[in-house]
Amino acid sequence: MDFSHWFLLVCTGFAFYSLGITWFVQLVVYPLFAKVGTADYVTYHRFYSSHIPLPVIFPGFASFLLPIALIFVQPESVPTGLSLANAACGLLSLVVTVALEIPRHARLEKGGKQEGVIRELIRYNWPRTAGITGSAVLTLTMLMSAFSPTI
Repeated sequence: MDFSHWFLLVCTGFAFYSLGITWFVQLVVYPLFAKVGTADYVTYHRFYSSHIPLPVIFPGFASFLLPIALIFVQPESVPTGLSLANAACGLLSLVVTVALEIPRHARLEKGGKQEGVIRELIRYNWPRTAGITGSAVLTLTMLMSAFSPTI
């Protein structure tokens, strides 16, 4: 197995890890933000923020950026269109994260519990969830293309 196949396997691992994390965050973690009491909210959010870099942030950003590199090192049997669509999903997720989600987390961490901001966090996370889901599906399709026996 050559480097491009190994790299695709690594990208697939990050894509599916991030897929699980993003759906858990969308359906469980962010809705729980609204359940935390106002008096404890800043402490809660700071704890949350300080504990997510290793399990969430680092793999998430890897899953956003690795598809771009995959365009250049994809296995020959993978259609370039799949790689480009995958990279577009990663870029969508990156833009949503940086432009919409991070600023809302900052507002919650500074200003405490704000129901409107929590609703925005959940609503604006849907495009990121869709992007990560699309990337996982596309990466799986690329994987099947790369490892399919040639007839």
